[in-house]
Amino acid sequence: MTYFGLLKDLDLNSVTLNELKEIHLSNGLFQKVDRVMLSLDKSPNPVTQQNSQPVYVPNSEMCKEFYDYILEVYEDVIENSLIGFLYNFEEDVMGLDEIEARKIALNYYKEIAQFIIKDEFDILSVNNSETGFTNMKRAKKLELFNMRKEVLQEILVTQNPMPLTHFLVGDTNYFDETLISKLPIFDEVLKFEASLKIMLILNEQYNFEQDDTNSNLAAKRQSASSPEKKLKVKKKKAPLLSESDAINFLIDNVFIKQAEKNTTRIS
Repeated sequence: MTYFGLLKDLDLNSVTLNELKEIHLSNGLFQKVDRVMLSLDKSPNPVTQQNSQPVYVPNSEMCKEFYDYILEVYEDVIENSLIGFLYNFEEDVMGLDEIEARKIALNYYKEIAQFIIKDEFDILSVNNSETGFTNMKRAKKLELFNMRKEVLQEILVTQNPMPLTHFLVGDTNYFDETLISKLPIFDEVLKFEASLKIMLILNEQYNFEQDDTNSNLAAKRQSASSPEKKLKVKKKKAPLLSESDAINFLIDNVFIKQAEKNTTRIS
């Protein structure tokens, strides 16, 4: 099912917010569920009108399609961030042996993951070995990225209803680069996707962890289906990045400059 333009005949100026919710429900875009608050002792509460409230849960397929649409519209923004990083990274490791280059790449890998996940969550598994020792295993960085992506897909739909509404009516003119600075969630999504691409490239080259999310497979298929791009990068004088400066580069030299560019266009 294609959700873009599904409500193309809808006149947004003639419907109220409540009417729009009903339209969403009737078209299977959202599902209304009752949320029940847990008691202090975590014992189950009966579902009654007094202790429950309605929550509108978005259709997961719609969330993914809208998310993918945003990535397609702002593909150049993500690509520019990726090119900027890779250019400076190659300058950083030029002339180093494989061991030293791997150390710098690993630091980038960890710092970028920290920048995106921000210690908001982690997954630990504790097992006892046959000899009685306790082993703890952390989730892979790419696993956490995959989980974060699913959360972002839903947040993109629920945090601000206007972009989704324009997507559903098929309004392509609404989606320009000025939205990146107007809507924090757009900025967050694009930073996330640029960072994920960097992570996948570094992991493919240096094999830091096994990718069980099929993200690399999708990236390879996209590259195989796209014509080769000849990139011309304007050189600039700048100090080489140290390992401790990895995340500062992402923020100061890639993402903030893109934001400044968008702000200039608005003014």
